[in-house]
Amino acid sequence: MPSPTQEQISIRAHQLWEAAGHPEGREDEFWHEAERELKDGSNNPDEKSETFLE
Repeated sequence: MPSPTQEQISIRAHQLWEAAGHPEGREDEFWHEAERELKDGSNNPDEKSETFLE
């Protein structure tokens, strides 16, 4: 399975950020979570990540 592209990670990180309510200063967290999900093949855009919900 090929590694996710920067664009794919960016799109998924943005989705996670929106789902978490647009918190400031946590860009790295969302980027790493998106990268992990895409590498694992575990992302579902319709499902909110519990990692970032407060």
